[in-house]
Amino acid sequence: MKNYQQSLSIKASPAAVYAALTTIEGLRAWWTQDCEGGVAVGDTLEFRFSACYKDMRIEELQPDNKVRWLCTRAHIVAESISRADEWVDTHIVFSISDAGLGETLLDLEHIGLLPSLQCFTLCQNGWQHFLASLQQFLETGTGTPFALAKQQQTPSTERRTAA
Repeated sequence: MKNYQQSLSIKASPAAVYAALTTIEGLRAWWTQDCEGGVAVGDTLEFRFSACYKDMRIEELQPDNKVRWLCTRAHIVAESISRADEWVDTHIVFSISDAGLGETLLDLEHIGLLPSLQCFTLCQNGWQHFLASLQQFLETGTGTPFALAKQQQTPSTERRTAA
């Protein structure tokens, strides 16, 4: 079976795309505002989407070229999902290349996100939305990341103990 893949051409430099994938500020601007963690190889990034979460260990960073994460912990909340941790042990690889004329080609491969998984359609739709958010952020300065309503936000330590 084929891993989930998506490509897009972004009117931004490879350095700008890389920064959006490797800094907390960049990740908060396009994926989820509830993001924290380290940004070096071996560090873990924690992404929260209300009751859902995904923890990614940074496995590889090649400036302006490649970002690779391993999902070490996940919890997906959806009525159609009985196995909330389907992302665990999947790899997310962002490959970045200069397309010329001020554009960058971004290729995403989510290794292990297969059509046979219960979460595939939900996650496919999610990736399509959030990669469009990444493109919008890089091209206009404003993305459409997941954002919690103020009354739903809790301190980071409360989230970890509840998860």
